[in-house]
Amino acid sequence: MSGQLWQGRSTGHVEDIMIRMGESISLDIELYGEDLKGSAEHARMLARCGIISEADLTAIIDGLRTIRKEIEAGQMPLRPELEDIHTHIETRLKELIGEPAGRLHTARSRNDQVAVDTHLFVKRRSAELRSALIDLCDALLDQARKNVDVIIPSYTHMQVAQPVRFAHHLLAYFWMFLRDADRYAQAHHGADSMPLGSGAATGVNYATDREFLQAALGFERMYENSMDAVSSRDHILDYLYAGSVFSVHASRLAEEIILFTGVEFGFLELPDALTTGSSIMPQKKNPDLAELTRGKAGRVSSLLMQLLMTVKGLPLTYNRDLQEDRFSLLDSARQCSMIVDALTAMVSQFVVRPERIRRSLAQGYATATDLADALVSNKGIPFREAHHIAGRLVAICAEKGVSLEEASVDLRSSVHEALADDNFYTEAVREETSVERKVSQGGTARHRVIEQLDRAAAELEKRKAITVSAPSLDF
Repeated sequence: MSGQLWQGRSTGHVEDIMIRMGESISLDIELYGEDLKGSAEHARMLARCGIISEADLTAIIDGLRTIRKEIEAGQMPLRPELEDIHTHIETRLKELIGEPAGRLHTARSRNDQVAVDTHLFVKRRSAELRSALIDLCDALLDQARKNVDVIIPSYTHMQVAQPVRFAHHLLAYFWMFLRDADRYAQAHHGADSMPLGSGAATGVNYATDREFLQAALGFERMYENSMDAVSSRDHILDYLYAGSVFSVHASRLAEEIILFTGVEFGFLELPDALTTGSSIMPQKKNPDLAELTRGKAGRVSSLLMQLLMTVKGLPLTYNRDLQEDRFSLLDSARQCSMIVDALTAMVSQFVVRPERIRRSLAQGYATATDLADALVSNKGIPFREAHHIAGRLVAICAEKGVSLEEASVDLRSSVHEALADDNFYTEAVREETSVERKVSQGGTARHRVIEQLDRAAAELEKRKAITVSAPSLDF
């Protein structure tokens, strides 16, 4: 075998295991746009500095554009013996334009070439995922506005706690995903440093123009140290961290969708188009999208750990171990893109079923805490005693199979005389009264939720006004 970029003193012959272990083209074909862009701007820089001729530059740019069309049309065969996207492109370029293709690799190494590819990729995918998360936040905000007056149980220990406006519940996820969008913006910023021109490790033996490359490739800044530039994978780690936290948040929402669409809860219903049936049970309506989202969270989070463990013991500078970064990078991009699309579809299209929600509120005795607080504020009973009174009433109601609202005067009086006051008691155990008492900022009283909706909308508009651009891959 011959034609490897690394073939120098070596004969180029390798065993089959070297090919199987060494190839990355099955993964980094996805980086073809970034690799072609980096090569085109590198060629322009070489011509600008007088290192190659204008005729060579024209041939190289024309050849790279032809290769882009071939890849996009699925016409480039992938050959494992050529290892990676860089060798595939240079090999094909030589077939197309001959000798000038051999001048393209002047003043660069595959080490800084893959670094610039992955930096551009992280910038592009971070911008795209941030935009998709903003769309998800929009969907959550829309559902929250529609459900301000729907009251559901909140849960601690997965047991009914206190009533809460469904809008308030949805807004909790809004703020989580807005922070995730910010994390992708931070990943974009972390990748906005230009490594190209660093060579294999120590720079190159040519008076190149890295500032030209920085501007042409759309980077905010450049690496100051060539060894750092080719060995750092911080930009990918930042990106994987953003995906890990997002996938965990997504899994939490997915779990609630699974629970809330089940028969036992019945709070929500998904359209048929977002569910599947069963091969044997005709009544089934399975929340597969939510389950797959929940399942992918572990996969996405593991990608961060995989790359951390790859990098942790590596001496400076480039080591072949770093080829494993492509798996984590590309898989996180694919999985997180599917997850955010799935969540946006489910959030946009679920239907709320208030009648089923009210049943759970009643059966869960959700206003017991409010009753205890009312005994303190209206009847002057110390809180600890009030807590015991409310608890005894709940126990008796549960034994008799009635809700707090259904408890008779006689039943209530048997617990404590203060509970015999109908007007006091009825108001104390109403769900609407309960949520309206949560008047602290960030609470679930209606005016506080409306305030929060307004703040959420304002924060979302701020994010939309901030430009986090995907780099252009045109050349």
